[in-house]
Parts: sequence; structure tokens; C-alpha cells
Amino acid sequence: MQQRLDRWLLFQYAILAFPVAFAGLPLYIHAPDFYTNQLGLSLGLIGTILLIVRLLDAIQDPLIGYWSDRYSAQRSDILISGTLLLTTGLGAIFFGPQWSISTAVWFAVSMMLATTGFSVVVINLNMIGGFWTSDQDERTRIAGWRESFTLFGLLVASILPSVLLGYTDTGHAFEWLFWVYMLAMLAAWMFFSQFLKRVDLSHLGGINRAIKPPFFQIFYDKQRLFFFIFLLAQLAASLPAVLIIFFVRDYLQAEAYIGLFLFLYFVAGAALMPLWFFLSKKLDKYRAWLLSMILSVGVFSWVAMLSPGDAVSYGVICVLSGFALGADLALPASIIADRINASQAETRATQYYGVMAFIPKLALALASGCAFLILDRTGFAVASVNSETALQALLLLYGLLPCIMKLLAAICLWMLINSQGDNDETIEKRSNNYGAYDVS
Repeated sequence: MQQRLDRWLLFQYAILAFPVAFAGLPLYIHAPDFYTNQLGLSLGLIGTILLIVRLLDAIQDPLIGYWSDRYSAQRSDILISGTLLLTTGLGAIFFGPQWSISTAVWFAVSMMLATTGFSVVVINLNMIGGFWTSDQDERTRIAGWRESFTLFGLLVASILPSVLLGYTDTGHAFEWLFWVYMLAMLAAWMFFSQFLKRVDLSHLGGINRAIKPPFFQIFYDKQRLFFFIFLLAQLAASLPAVLIIFFVRDYLQAEAYIGLFLFLYFVAGAALMPLWFFLSKKLDKYRAWLLSMILSVGVFSWVAMLSPGDAVSYGVICVLSGFALGADLALPASIIADRINASQAETRATQYYGVMAFIPKLALALASGCAFLILDRTGFAVASVNSETALQALLLLYGLLPCIMKLLAAICLWMLINSQGDNDETIEKRSNNYGAYDVS
């Protein structure tokens, strides 16, 4: 039985997730609305830019994982480089176009810089957490600490724009948001650098330089059903994420409460994080994740019955659907670590985490690009009076389609659970008894 990791060490590792998550919310939710509503880009153009940028960003994630494994001895330098890219791109986005550069070009290049840096940091941070220890329960505990800081970052990022808008205009509010991110990132790196000094990470990575980037190999090995489930779950999460501002402001007509709704959702997620950790040990990680999917579908399906002005009912939905968030954040990363360990594929682990990062980006690209283009075709106008057809399209994209996606993910996960040997206990047993084994 391995010794439990001390909390101070976990804190030093996990705190880097706070500024990264803090950056992610304005990057993926507020920036498109800011450039549409304040800087005049059309919804169709924003959708096209986001589709292209996020597809490119998604495609590069497995390559980031490959290069991170190949040069694993420089992992701290890789993390620093990712942080600098993220900071540069985020600053460019929220300080707006400079030097008479086209707004669309500025937005596209800034998003590419920021999302690339975001990917580098998240892929390597998750990989370190997944293989820092071989103990499965400790892996879940590490993921729980990291995702708790992720939720904390999302919480602050969700409420801070509303607070800042009470004191200044939209443009200056987002400039201040960037400075808060900068202070948080500097503080987090002070602690994380101490973690890097205390923990030996030399066993992580070290891929043979002759090995080619195994993007297709990873996607076609026996983890493919797990990756497909993860994709469906991420599609279900991405549609509400990219449309929440439009839904709350233009359908519910409750723009003043956007920050509150996000706050309620993330607080609920943080509150139940310990429960998912308990259930992952009591039931196993797969069944705990399945339970969270069923809860999510059961609650979020109520959205389709909302009418304009139903702010209180929507607030209740935010709280109840937020209960499932902790499982979606912590369990998939812990599950893939167990599966990689059972397959004895640790030397390619960062590449698997590259695929894990690729999938949410692909989901976001499809969700933002397709949803924005569909809304544009229905005549939907941001922050304006809309036709019944446009509002119904928004309601279906935000409320109904995600439930269908999540239900399909739950069915596939049930199939995975019931296929031979797809639970944590059997995976660990096979790993111990048979050595190198591709988990089916």
C-alpha cells in the first residue's frame, strides 16, 4: 500500500489549474460574445473562425502530447512555454485589435495563440497528475484536487465579469479580467515551481525517438470506445457552454443573472466533488461516471420546457445539473490513466492525454461552428428581438440536442461496463497478471 500524498504537495501541484481554468471561461465563452456584441463581427463569421481555429487546435493536441513525451526531460520548459503562449493570446484577445489590423484576423490569431498555450499546459498538467503515482485511488484524489482548483477558477471567472461591469464599461472590464489572470498565474507558478523541485518526474515520458506520432494508432487501438464515449459527453457539454450567454440573454431575457447562473453551476459542481470521489471507490469510476450522466440528462431535459422569464426555474436546473460536473471533470482523466497503466503504455502517456485534450477541442469546434452557423441561417441576432423560429432553434441547440448526446454517451458507457473486464478491478488484475495487455 503506497503512502498517501501529503496535502501541501497536492496543493502545489493543483493550484496551476486555477489560473488556467480562469482563462478558459472568458476564452471559450466570453470572447465570442465580446467580439460579436462589442466589436461588430457577425455571428456567422465568428462561427467560421471558431470552427477553423478550434479544429486546428484540436488536431495539434496529439502532436503536443507526442513532443511532450519525446522531450520529457524539458517538461518544465514546455509548461513555461505553454503558459507564455496562453498569456500572450489572452492579452491580445481582451485588449482588442491594435495597429489597424483587421478585427477578424486579430481574433483568429489571438485565439490560436491562446488555445495552443492552453493545450500545452493542460495536457502536461493532466499527464503529470495521472502518472505521478501508480495507486488508482491516489490518482482519483490527485484529479479531485486539480479539478477542485479548476472549479474554483471557473467560479471566479464566472462572477468577476459581472462585478467588473458594475464599475466600468465592457472593454475595460475584460482588460481588468486579464490582469487578475496575470496575478493568479504568477502566484500559481511560485507554488508549482516548488512542486517541480520536490517531485521526480523523470519516469514520465521518454519515448523512443524513432517512434512516429501515433495519432491514428491511439484512435484505433482498443481504447476507441472509451474515446467515443468521451467525445459524446464533451459534445453534450460544449453546446450549452458556447450558447449559454445567448440562451440566458436572448431567450430567457435574464442577462443580469448570467454570472449568477454560472456561479450556481460551478458551486454545485465543487460541492459534490467529494461525493464522486467516494462513489468512484464504492462503485468504481465507470459506474460513478454513468450515474452522473443519468443525473445530467434527467435534470437538463427540463430546459426544453422553459419559457422566456423562467429565471428561477433555470437557476434550479443550474444547481442540479452542476451536481454532475465534478464527475465529468475528474473521472475520465483518472480512468484513462488506469487503462494506460493496464496496457503498459506509460511511455506514450502524454500522447493519450493529447487525444484527451483533442476531443473537447473537437467538440467545441463542432459545437461553436455548427451552432453559430445554424443560428445565423435562422436569422438569429445577438442582443436583439428574434423571431419564434430563431428562438426555437436556440432552445433545441441549447437544451434538447445535449441531452440526446449525453444519453448516447451513457448507453455506450453501459456497454463498456458490461463488456468483459471493463472495470477498474479487472483492469488492475489483468495488468498485474498478464503484463502488457491492450484493454478491450
